Amino acid sequence: MLLRSGFLLLYSLIFVLLAPLARLLACFSPKIRGQLASRQPVAGLAPELARARSRKRHGVVFFCSSAGEYEQARPLIDRLSADDTVYIHVLFFSQSGCDFVKARGDLVAATLIPASDSIWQWGWLFSALRPDIVVVVRHELWPGFLDTARRFARGVYLIDASRSLGETTSRAKRYFRARLLNAFTSIYTVSEADRAFFLNNYRLPPERLQTVGDTKYDRVRERAQAKAGESRRLREFFDGLDTPPRSKARRRLVLGSAYRQEVELALAARRLLGAQATLWQFVIAPHHVAELTPWILERCQAEGLRAIRYTDLKSGAAQDSTYDGAPEVIVLDTMGMLSEVYGTAEAAFVGGALHRQVHNVLEPACHGLALAYGPFYKNSQEAVHLARSGLADIVSDAAAFAAWLEATGRRLSAGEEPPVARALDELAGASGRILADWRSILGPKEEPKT
Repeated sequence: MLLRSGFLLLYSLIFVLLAPLARLLACFSPKIRGQLASRQPVAGLAPELARARSRKRHGVVFFCSSAGEYEQARPLIDRLSADDTVYIHVLFFSQSGCDFVKARGDLVAATLIPASDSIWQWGWLFSALRPDIVVVVRHELWPGFLDTARRFARGVYLIDASRSLGETTSRAKRYFRARLLNAFTSIYTVSEADRAFFLNNYRLPPERLQTVGDTKYDRVRERAQAKAGESRRLREFFDGLDTPPRSKARRRLVLGSAYRQEVELALAARRLLGAQATLWQFVIAPHHVAELTPWILERCQAEGLRAIRYTDLKSGAAQDSTYDGAPEVIVLDTMGMLSEVYGTAEAAFVGGALHRQVHNVLEPACHGLALAYGPFYKNSQEAVHLARSGLADIVSDAAAFAAWLEATGRRLSAGEEPPVARALDELAGASGRILADWRSILGPKEEPKT
């Protein structure tokens, strides 16, 4: 105990001594200057936070790196927001997290962390916030933060804990990380394999490790459910482009977050399918919209395919005297619609994994689509789980792509639904399990007063 206190005092003192140097460097570095300018002094911020906190009986603080971690915390934040006794505050490491909350119009209180991990800076902040519960989303293990959180809160929790791809094997680093992980009241792991990893590598007490799943599954599924009406209207619009109306044998494939590699592969597979290709309409959502949209249109034209921008379809600009039926390819030339577009399809090929790393596989999975992606997918634990469970296919060449589409078409014609949505339903529910554990601190939920 005395050794730890001494370390924290020395550690915090280093930040105090570095503060003048940081201000000096800010004079020459716009990046450092921006980082310092965006963070309010804690002493000035504390009174405002204390007033907001005093209006509620309980307080919960979430520490998120940026927007991605915030999205993972959202199912818990939304459930806690329905409790009239709970004040919620989100601390971001990155300015982009605060910008994301503001851009979405979310009402949750959010600020950037102090420009220091000293126990004195965190002491100011936690004195104002008086949290009952402090939550770290996935990572952000800061000694000063964790020690202060443990002193102020009744429970400090790590959620969505899993083994990182770059998890260190260094004995010294593993020892230091274990010391930080011991600050948590409970660590909620994504899977039993993750629990075993934390247990074996960091020698944590077994009772502090609980396998509850990943709140990310809750978030993506709930977003899909919330957007179901928009997906249905968009599907009706796409189906209505067919004259005569779209037959039941016609299928739709979405190339999500597509690069040139995915487009070339899909077009080559379409050639291999021959006459069967007419059973598939492609919706291509390029990862870089402005750069790739003109190129995709040119490539499709070279293949003899009718390809039309989504915005032209919506505006009616695509209608002409030669128009006969729906286009073989729709190019999604707008941002922010991909989740809804997945809801219009029967199959999805997720981009990125043919050359670098796969993009979001959970969105199409939550819509229950037949799913495939390239071989470079191990950056995503969700993609790894889906592939290992036989819920997604790995495709690396045109022949495999064409075979996957053929097999998918046969299963759909036979009335076989892809099992992925049912599997994700079983993986969901982490948020409810975590919240049930916290009720020992927060007490039973109270409804908002009317």
